[in-house]
Amino acid sequence: MKKTAITIALALLLAGCNGAKNTEIPTDIQNLDSIKTAVDKLEPEERELVAGYVLRHTLGAAFGDKTAGIPPGVTIGKAIDEQRDFLAQKKIEEAKQAALKAELEARKEAAMKQMRDAVTVTLVSKAIEVERGYSGIVTDEQFAVSFGYKNNTDKAIAGVKGYVSIKDLFGDEISGFALSNDDTIEPGSSMTWLGSRSVKYAVGNNNDRKLAELDDTKYKVVWEPQVIVFTDGSKLEQPQG
Repeated sequence: MKKTAITIALALLLAGCNGAKNTEIPTDIQNLDSIKTAVDKLEPEERELVAGYVLRHTLGAAFGDKTAGIPPGVTIGKAIDEQRDFLAQKKIEEAKQAALKAELEARKEAAMKQMRDAVTVTLVSKAIEVERGYSGIVTDEQFAVSFGYKNNTDKAIAGVKGYVSIKDLFGDEISGFALSNDDTIEPGSSMTWLGSRSVKYAVGNNNDRKLAELDDTKYKVVWEPQVIVFTDGSKLEQPQG
């Protein structure tokens, strides 16, 4: 008898759920309260799917999209199935995008390593140089730097372009320099790039003065090469995309 009662209860429960899923969702969002009783009979995961379906189809309408809205004749059960399929496809697409991103980042990192192995760049010197007029008044203060390049390859380099980021011990950038050098660097040879910019009339958040006074043990040089051109016409560069 007890077993029969349980079977009957389960049958009634399933009938209630099936009845709820056969309920049509109103196309007018103002009438959504009419399906509340039916939705309350669903499992929590199914209620969430219904809510996601309704939101997905009505959100555009709130922003003036005339093509948005709940199509007529859609039942709660159909909405659940469609939303479940939508989320599954979305998950697949997100996985594809994540895989593509990882692939592109791996290609970029491999190219970056190859270029860093080809050319070493380091900060050789840094200082604030004071410029004075005839009367001795300070007219400007220049942050002067010199960077050293070394060609580690067995081919002559015609030009190097990239960016040098000077970071503190916590990995935050103190200052940065866009470098472009078209002087030929023979295999195994080194050369120096000189540059300067004003700190007296600098605009914005300028930390060049701080860098000039910073001990060499308190920063690190991060070389981010963009392209290396060899005299034979070949080159190394970051992949596009």
